[in-house]
Amino acid sequence: MARQKSQPTGRKPRAEGHHSQPVGTLYVVGTPIGSPDDLTIRARTILTQVSIIAAETPLATQSLLAHHGITATITSYGSRQYEEKIAVLIHHLKEGHDVALVSDSGMPVIYDPGRLLITAAQQAGSPVSVIPGPSALTAAVALSGYSGDRIIFDGRLPRARRLLDVFFTKLKKETGTTVMFASTRSLRPILNSLAQVLPDRLVTVAVNMTRTGERTYQGCGRTLLKQIHSIASQSEVTVVLSGVQKNEIRKKTRNSKND
Repeated sequence: MARQKSQPTGRKPRAEGHHSQPVGTLYVVGTPIGSPDDLTIRARTILTQVSIIAAETPLATQSLLAHHGITATITSYGSRQYEEKIAVLIHHLKEGHDVALVSDSGMPVIYDPGRLLITAAQQAGSPVSVIPGPSALTAAVALSGYSGDRIIFDGRLPRARRLLDVFFTKLKKETGTTVMFASTRSLRPILNSLAQVLPDRLVTVAVNMTRTGERTYQGCGRTLLKQIHSIASQSEVTVVLSGVQKNEIRKKTRNSKND
């Protein structure tokens, strides 16, 4: 079982020569977006070796560690007491203890507050090393089959329908692929707005990627509204909007000039 504490374990800091004690390293570790077996070998090694793991939600991280038989000290790193938590973790690093930063799923910083700890570690002179891993952002683009040459990400869409319409109106001439995280409650309003503002644009909705029972829906907004009926409230939903084709922009420009 993982231990949730704020104090370091009995593991001794690394020593370097006899004159000085090096500061610890902050490891930014990517974790699975669904299936726990997607944890990389390197990530597993780091999570086993660090003195403490800073987790967005300790219970989620405990479940992952238990699956892999990893025992570690975990401290929460959520939306509360940022300054206090950062101060404690920076103290660990200055004492020579390595720290791993993880989010509930995917890469820290992507729709996650981890950037604040990373910035603080850099300012304190601690090395920061990234351990790449799964990301719902790139996984959903690959699954959609849309172009990955240009990707726009927006993890926090407006809730009001009017503001959603304004948001999607700005994408009428966007050639890049747009990726959005959505709750099950916000999915239908998003599709309704897309059906109204961008009726001909292809949309992919990925539900619970890499998990048992994962589902993928693809079509225009109006079509998807007919297909998507019951999605469990705790599902992870990623929406991918294809970009407008450049020849379509040229065609619309010609038509507007001829009018």
